[in-house]
Amino acid sequence: MNQLLPISRFIFISIFIFVHSFFSFSQKDFNNYQTLLSKGEMPADFTILVQQKVLNDIAANKVKLATKLDTQLYLESIHEQLNEILYSGRVIYGDEVSVYIQDLANRLLKDNPELAKELRFYTIKSNETNAFSTAPGIIFVTTGLIAQLSSEAQLAFILSHEIAHYEQKHTHKEYLNYKKTGKIKNNKQLLGLSQFSKENELEADSLALVRYNKMGYSEEELTSTFDLLMYSYLPFDEVPFPSNYFNTPNSYIPEKEFDLDIKPITAEENYNDTYSSHPNIKKRKDAIQKIAAGYSHWGTTSFLLSKEEFEYVRTICRFESVRMNVLEGGNFSALYSIFLLEKQFRNSIFLDRMKTLSWLSILRLKSDFEKVKESKEIEGESSLLCSFLRSSNNKERAIMGLRISYDLKAKYPEDKFFHDSYEIYLNELAKTDLIKLSDYQPLNFHQASLKALSKEPEPLPIKEDSTSFDAGTKYSRIKEKRSIKPVLAFDSTNFIAYAIPDIITDSLFLKKFKILQEQSDSITDETTRFQLLNEKDKEKAWQKTIDHASLQEPQFKDVLIVEPSIHYYTKYPPQGWETLARNKSHLNTIFTNAKNQGFSPIIISEDSLRRTTASFNEYLTYLAYLEQLAEANKGRDCLAVDYEIVNKFASDRKTTTLLFTMIEFDGTEGKSLNMYSLVLNTQTGKSYNYVQRNLNKVASPITYGPHYENLFKLIREF
Repeated sequence: MNQLLPISRFIFISIFIFVHSFFSFSQKDFNNYQTLLSKGEMPADFTILVQQKVLNDIAANKVKLATKLDTQLYLESIHEQLNEILYSGRVIYGDEVSVYIQDLANRLLKDNPELAKELRFYTIKSNETNAFSTAPGIIFVTTGLIAQLSSEAQLAFILSHEIAHYEQKHTHKEYLNYKKTGKIKNNKQLLGLSQFSKENELEADSLALVRYNKMGYSEEELTSTFDLLMYSYLPFDEVPFPSNYFNTPNSYIPEKEFDLDIKPITAEENYNDTYSSHPNIKKRKDAIQKIAAGYSHWGTTSFLLSKEEFEYVRTICRFESVRMNVLEGGNFSALYSIFLLEKQFRNSIFLDRMKTLSWLSILRLKSDFEKVKESKEIEGESSLLCSFLRSSNNKERAIMGLRISYDLKAKYPEDKFFHDSYEIYLNELAKTDLIKLSDYQPLNFHQASLKALSKEPEPLPIKEDSTSFDAGTKYSRIKEKRSIKPVLAFDSTNFIAYAIPDIITDSLFLKKFKILQEQSDSITDETTRFQLLNEKDKEKAWQKTIDHASLQEPQFKDVLIVEPSIHYYTKYPPQGWETLARNKSHLNTIFTNAKNQGFSPIIISEDSLRRTTASFNEYLTYLAYLEQLAEANKGRDCLAVDYEIVNKFASDRKTTTLLFTMIEFDGTEGKSLNMYSLVLNTQTGKSYNYVQRNLNKVASPITYGPHYENLFKLIREF
């Protein structure tokens, strides 16, 4: 929280409406959880253009600086930054969490209806523990903050703190102070919407206390709010991770593998805040306790709204926490949060889906576990899971992921998501050198240990299913069986060798994996041969590929193109009408080339986002899919974290194909043009990247037109 928490990044409804609003939502089914989406009519904050907002504020005389130009530039800076947040793909409105926050704010502001009318409350999907107010009266609260709370009273104090910042016009005052001291040379250099001084923070605390006390909340909950601040970098709960968590009837991880140190929690209240905009937690706690001591009466409640409502909304935010971790490639945090939620939701398909996606990302992002070694977040009980995963090698993690993906496919035999995710995992595994089937045994750990003690175990049956693949001949099956080496000696330290006995004796797996390995080897050979060619021959080979693709009939017709964009890094980037003209030219180039290759393009642009809540939700969903591919999967095949929602939107558009495309032009030194295009199939997760970098050309239809011509030729075979 920019004002309340040390770790951060980033209308009015009557009491009668409050009584009914929460229950107007149907309760979410957490076993089949789907992410929060905006609901209801799109607020004016999202529909009015920046320049109109500036004109409205000037007309209402909301801000008055030394000159009219100063006032206009200040308001433009504020609203432009605010617009970036509103259209970041993370902000939602009218959802269960936003309505709950608004309801609580209405209670806090019941004696000040005029102030309540000025404020709007929106939710940001983010695992940052954060809340912040803005000069125009919008207060943002993250799902990460709600997930960490233990009571409504804590949220009430935080909201009161943010309301105080708005009431006291701290953003405006800080801006004037920065201008006076020369820290900001011009209004465009205002970097933050809500960067406040230590004095502002302490003042907001003291004013929040007045409102908090008046509402009848307990003094004890006030103190616990500062505990939330100090430990907010940890997961939303602190529960020991069991050493038998990954054990199944067919795989076993010895307890000694978890004989690792748990990293102690190191957070301190009295940290050095010399270079921080915030007072440290000890100073804030001491100051608030000193003021609180002067109050003669305190309430005893932790909840003005019902405890059930609070816990329901907090659970939503904890499920969102898992989703955000998967989206951003935070695999360790995702798996620990899944473990926490499984204690209450053992049959959640959503959690199983997130688990599948996490292990696929782990397979791809092998270096992630090195990056978290010194990370402060990896402390407390959760550090045991992190230490175990970090101490495991790439091969062990790959086999654990295969085990989980295989078992979940078996658990949900009719669910296409788990079937396709398993296929993607196998395909990815086949591209690596992490699995050599002869290294694994046809007995599980228990069976192998009994065999070592001369107690003959029951052999695992060979699984065959001719409905999906040809089960082969008698002789091919004999060869498959003989290719599996018998256990010569039991090695209790090599637990991973006994983790997939049923998989390596599954004829379908063996056949499928062999095909995928052969395909991977073929692609590798082709790539190697291509790299050995000289530049002229490479160009000929590439053109031959394009020409061959252009002769094929398109496998689909409709392509949904999500907000194509051009980014300029030059001393004098295009502004105003020139930007609009270039963007329009870009769209026309894409549209024309798509039509020429037999496709029917459907373009989602910023204009369409301002029209309806449905279009806004659709845009947010696609943007999240793009982030998931980029952050967690290196642009490779992956099913969407919001699989059902993505496919519902795509189905409504009568297509399963998405295209994300972006152009970057850097003219700071010479000319450099980068063009990126990513095509996705929403049902299968299959992706295709077409990238051209460091072209010595200017950004114009003449130069980027051929990129789209080739792209649409190539994806005729997609």
